[in-house]
Amino acid sequence: MSDKIAVVYIGDKPSKKDTVTGSRLVFPRHNPVDVESHIAMQLLEFPSVWRRSEELGDVKAQQEALEQAAIEEAERLAAEEARLAEEQSMVVGGRDLAKLTSAQLATLVEGEDLDIEAQGPQEKVGDFRVRVRDAMKAKLAAGLGGE
Repeated sequence: MSDKIAVVYIGDKPSKKDTVTGSRLVFPRHNPVDVESHIAMQLLEFPSVWRRSEELGDVKAQQEALEQAAIEEAERLAAEEARLAEEQSMVVGGRDLAKLTSAQLATLVEGEDLDIEAQGPQEKVGDFRVRVRDAMKAKLAAGLGGE
């Protein structure tokens, strides 16, 4: 009579069917299943899929830590992406500078009394637009800080 060993499936799916040994046993995720020792030894050769039931607490803690780290990394990346989008946005003070021509930008510079040089003869409109945006953001930041 062979001994039984409690084996636990630790993968991502709700359940796993044993296709390694051919026993076709079904292992619900994180629930111990008693199996013959020779089958258990074969299954335990795959520690990323099956573990002894005694190791379940450690495995769950490790999986939760990995999931939490992945969530925090995703949140950090989303915040960084939002910061970059805001930084590169051409909308300043309710105006979309991306829609303005070079003449309209020059008029805006005069109207807002921005302290920047006029667009040079070889300067592209996109580069001038960025300078205008940066000057307007600086003016708005100085206005908010001075109040």
